[in-house]
Amino acid sequence: MAIEWTDERIAALDTAQLKNLRENATRREVTALVELCTTELAKRNADKPRRIGQPRSEAKQFEHDMSAELATVGKAMAEKYDLSEATAKAKSEGVKGFKAHKLLGSDGHAKLGGMQRDGSVAVDRYISYRRGTDIASLSVFLLKDQPIETHEFQVIAPLTMLDGGKPVAEIRPTATAAQKQSADGGLSFKDLDSAAAAFDKVLAKITA
Repeated sequence: MAIEWTDERIAALDTAQLKNLRENATRREVTALVELCTTELAKRNADKPRRIGQPRSEAKQFEHDMSAELATVGKAMAEKYDLSEATAKAKSEGVKGFKAHKLLGSDGHAKLGGMQRDGSVAVDRYISYRRGTDIASLSVFLLKDQPIETHEFQVIAPLTMLDGGKPVAEIRPTATAAQKQSADGGLSFKDLDSAAAAFDKVLAKITA
């Protein structure tokens, strides 16, 4: 006995079943059923070709990978020191306008820095901690239109807390006055391990 395909029966099918039914109806030249299936698929926007995501560019893939690696460093530091927002607030009582820093971004990776946000550099991803008036950050930094291999890892922190630190203007010479930096000192490195070790030393001082 042939099934009577009503609108209700058609609507009860999942999309894969519906497409399969239309294919069979097309093969058997059952035009009315093909039209019923097509109408229902149109309601579901199921006939639109699925968008295939564009592969990440080399720079975007680098940014993604480095953001994850910085987050790994951040999580290790959070296990070593108390970097909670609650403790930061408690230890910063009396500091006007104090706002605790989230160590990582909401996605669990490194945060998006202001210089990348305004488009002045290709990559500015960072993790940071604030206690009182002191802010320390560890970032990956790549200038615009530069090869990926020219990237740097930077530790930005109060100059008094850095061993061999330089004025932040020397570390980020392209930064404008409007792109206010979080501290007055910095160190730059070509490898993450060295930068992480320097960041570790600063955190030890801030949290002491």
